[in-house]
Formats: sequence, C-alpha cells, structure tokens
Amino acid sequence: MSVGKTIRDLRKERGIRSQEELAYLLDTARQTVSSWERDICLPEGANLVKLANVLGTSVAHILGEDTARGRGQGPARPRKEKRYALNARSPEPFSISIERSENGKTVRYDLPPEDAEIFFPLVERLWKKIERKMESR
Repeated sequence: MSVGKTIRDLRKERGIRSQEELAYLLDTARQTVSSWERDICLPEGANLVKLANVLGTSVAHILGEDTARGRGQGPARPRKEKRYALNARSPEPFSISIERSENGKTVRYDLPPEDAEIFFPLVERLWKKIERKMESR
C-alpha cells in the first residue's frame, strides 16, 4: 500500500473527515495533506512524527515498514495526550531541544551544548534512515 493511501485510510478510520481537519491538527496547509494522500510528496521529519501521533500509529507503519498496526490498533487516543517533538540544529554549535505538550501546555528543554554534541550523531543516523526509506518509495 502506498504512503498516501495509508495516510488517507488512517485519517478516515480515526474519524477525521477531511484533509482540512487533519491539516488543522498538524498545523499545516490542506494542500500539503492533499499532496501526501495523492503520493505527490512524502511528509518530512517533524510532520511525519506529528502525523503518526495524530493518527495513533507509528512512523514505521505510515512508511510501510511494518504490517502490524502497532499502537495504531483500536480507537484514536484522546485529545489530552502527551506529544513530544525533537528539534536539532547543526553545524556547531549543536543545538537540540525537546518539547512535551500535554493538556494544552508545552514545556521545552534545551540540551546543554555538550550533551547535544553527544546526541546529535544519533539524530543524524535516524534522519538518514528516514531519507533512505522515502527515496525507496
């Protein structure tokens, strides 16, 4: 199944009736969601993680890496969920921040530069893996 069809099917299963509603939940444009569902382009990094959270599944499932629904089984999670976001920046000085949102409140933690420098190679490896998966589609 294509990434676009997976996104469209999960959106409908979760009771999200329109691309516009999904776009609102992701804080993106309806045209962006439309281009994903029509397989014109793939969601990138942060949008891919947000999409998986909103649809109650994993990034791996959206990208077709697994056949099991994982945490996507069953009804969508309630709106009062915890969401995490990771932001990383290079070149030096390396910067990594982690955000947690819950019940409408967001807390952001900026890693000290020495910790960010240690953690950054892991972020790079993860991103390269995501890129390879997107290129193979």
